[in-house]
Amino acid sequence: MTDYTQVEEIKILADELLKVMGVNAPVSYEESITKGLVLNIGASPDSYLLIGRQGATLHSLQVLLQAMVLKKFPNQPVYFSVDVDDYKMKREWFLKETARAATDQLKKTGRPQALEPMPSYERRIVHAYLQEHNPEVYTESIGQEPYRKIVIRLK
Repeated sequence: MTDYTQVEEIKILADELLKVMGVNAPVSYEESITKGLVLNIGASPDSYLLIGRQGATLHSLQVLLQAMVLKKFPNQPVYFSVDVDDYKMKREWFLKETARAATDQLKKTGRPQALEPMPSYERRIVHAYLQEHNPEVYTESIGQEPYRKIVIRLK
């Protein structure tokens, strides 16, 4: 995305949304090749409230902000993600480490390993990571939302 006036408008919308929510936190943005445009809400005393359990509130905040941007720019789709104090990066690292540890345990014992229940966007990260880094295992999601979890098995 190179339209920086549009990016600034999105940042202003994010600031206004946070103000309505009663949260005083700085909003910045960065653009990278791998992640695209990322709006990062800086650290504040309310960061944990913006993140929620397993990032559920953060995900909802992103959906709400994307709907606001779509209403403001109906003919120009803008793709971006919202993060709070680099939570998504830290959570992704944690999920990958958990999956790696469960895979090591699976290789030692030969017994399937179940991970904690998690939202679909987090399960997608684990499935993709294990598919790329551990071709000798396969994963499947079992259960019903919100208790759906990943089970890792040997092929």
